[in-house]
Amino acid sequence: MYSLTSEELYIYFDSDSYEIDGKQKAQLTSKILEIGGTNIKEIYVEGHTDSFATDEYNIVLANNRALRAAAVLEQIGVPARFIKMESFGESQIISEKHEANRRAKIFFVYETDIKSSLNPPKWIVIKTLDKKTKKPINASLGFDYKDLEMKFSSTGKSGISAAFSLLGEELDIMASAPNYLSTYFTIPPEDIDKPIDTLVYILELPQVAVTGKFTFQNIYFFTDSDEIRPESTPELHKLLAIMQREKKAYIEIQGHMNYPLSRPMNSVQHRYNMELSFKRAKAINDYLVVSGISQERLTYKGMSNIRMK
Repeated sequence: MYSLTSEELYIYFDSDSYEIDGKQKAQLTSKILEIGGTNIKEIYVEGHTDSFATDEYNIVLANNRALRAAAVLEQIGVPARFIKMESFGESQIISEKHEANRRAKIFFVYETDIKSSLNPPKWIVIKTLDKKTKKPINASLGFDYKDLEMKFSSTGKSGISAAFSLLGEELDIMASAPNYLSTYFTIPPEDIDKPIDTLVYILELPQVAVTGKFTFQNIYFFTDSDEIRPESTPELHKLLAIMQREKKAYIEIQGHMNYPLSRPMNSVQHRYNMELSFKRAKAINDYLVVSGISQERLTYKGMSNIRMK
């Protein structure tokens, strides 16, 4: 299995210029060769300026700096489809030294191979089915390893995932699909010792009819954390009261992120948003379970920064 890795590199410019000198072009070339062109998933280029001139002028200058950096990357051999750009003008001053602000920030996202801790290695395949009809369904998958970042994939129209390298002995798997209750599965420890190289698991998702959606606006988390803030208690009590009153209700908890939809999102940011929103939804789920609500009535999923419709 592969993991996404990220690195940053800065290009600096003379005042009122967007030309890149030969030394910095060589740095870019060296970085691309180090990463390996086939491993690149995305390159995000930000253009910046110092605080001289007007805001309008600096937006244009920063954009030209981003464009020039992107052009150099294309000359090196990076396909244009992998490059995204944004101009910040003078809005992100980072130093009192003006030359440090005349920059292009280049954010590389690329794949690196993750080695399994298992010896011999094992592979895992997931099949997702409609629980009633037993027909395959296209489901999103979340792989939650202990002490490792989460991985995300899907089963596609066939209902069968690609074969993934099992990276460790402790793994929780989540499968979700529109109009289905999410399903969760923990790999039994004894399966790790089975004398087979590929473990295949079938996850059956029950279909449901959505009868309503509720938005709880006052459930807060600490920044970059899935820890619920104390001031969220009244809203959590309201949710708990609903579940205690509506004995036959099943709910799906959707975690969301406060990340502007208008701002471009690179692959690393998307993965981070998915994982944190998933863990925030799980934190609310765990609160309800501890408070006496059966896990069978609860499902949860991360929505990144996708707004609930």
